[in-house]
Amino acid sequence: SITASKRDLQLSCESVDFQFTHNGRISEPKAVTITNKYVHPVRIDWTLLDVMDQTTGKYVKNPFNISPAQQEIAAKSSFQFNVEFAPFEPDSYFF
Repeated sequence: SITASKRDLQLSCESVDFQFTHNGRISEPKAVTITNKYVHPVRIDWTLLDVMDQTTGKYVKNPFNISPAQQEIAAKSSFQFNVEFAPFEPDSYFF
């Protein structure tokens, strides 16, 4: 599990639930913390690929946003990222 305490890089949660979010609107940000247990710094780069809109068959901007998009986490420390969700399709689940 990515949340297991024995992991050298540990996430604060297995998944993030945004509940219901209207399409075209941005959710409230959710916090995700990464703990670095290594003795050296770790650089996190969130690369969110475009996704295919199933109704149009075209690629669109990823509905998730993580900020900051890049961060170096010092050895034996933690950093909190904010995750937002802006669905582009009504009444759909995103995983």
